[in-house]
Amino acid sequence: MGVKASVVVFGDLKTALRNGGEPDKAAAEAVIRAVRPGCAVEAAEDSDLADDIYPADGFAYVAVLPEATIVCDREIDVDAVLEFAAGRPVVVFQQHSGDGSFGFTEWSADGAEVRSEDDYEAADAIAREVFGFTAETVSSDLVVHGFRITRPDQAERDAAMAAAVAAMVAQGPTRMRMAPDGSLVPIED
Repeated sequence: MGVKASVVVFGDLKTALRNGGEPDKAAAEAVIRAVRPGCAVEAAEDSDLADDIYPADGFAYVAVLPEATIVCDREIDVDAVLEFAAGRPVVVFQQHSGDGSFGFTEWSADGAEVRSEDDYEAADAIAREVFGFTAETVSSDLVVHGFRITRPDQAERDAAMAAAVAAMVAQGPTRMRMAPDGSLVPIED
């Protein structure tokens, strides 16, 4: 499964986690509606940060605490995030060990970019510095409120995916064998 994370943080998450408190569900819904404009939003089952720091497709998870807000969402709209930030520092952090991708950008409360990084090797160090944990060591103590997100173009996206799958199925399976030089070559039936 690997290491995966896709989060936005407004405010000081380390302090928020240290001070604790119950996340505000009504505020969480307001946040997800603000950072996913135009999308249909429905309440889903709540979870914890460790389980949904990289949520399933079509879901987002939010915790609003006094010192910080954390949004776990695989489709982050940076423009909407920065507009919503309104005078708070913001961090966008995305990590995926499967393809070795990593993206991190930090903005100050006045909206100025502080730093940006895309070197996968820096991911854990940055996560520890900014959040106090890594995607692998995140605590399951923080409740995140769940939301099902439906994009305005979801029907078209689903139809395109179904067409692509149908085209692959129509081609039939391709069996391969290893050639003497180690390359893969199709098996002729």
